[in-house]
Amino acid sequence: MRATQIPAKPIRKFYRPLLQHHGDRPGRMGSRSKHGKMFLPGEPVPETGIYEVIHDRAHRASHEVVMHGQDLFPTCDQCDSRVRFKLIRTAPYIFDDEDFVDE
Repeated sequence: MRATQIPAKPIRKFYRPLLQHHGDRPGRMGSRSKHGKMFLPGEPVPETGIYEVIHDRAHRASHEVVMHGQDLFPTCDQCDSRVRFKLIRTAPYIFDDEDFVDE
């Protein structure tokens, strides 16, 4: 007795393009492209916001700070230029807002 062969179904490959997978669709607010990048001391702060400070060799737990756009990322007194910064979220500085500017 011969076994009945079942016709093979086509294999569908489900995938998402890399940009969609990471949420960087055009026109979407809160792009993650800058949120994963690490910044070094001496580089200009790209956007005012809250940044995670990651110290070398964990001499201090990571912590969050507010950085003002176009300032330079500072060095750490302990780990010098081995400290890194990562954007958590952008947040406008209140005194850059036209309603709060000193005249």
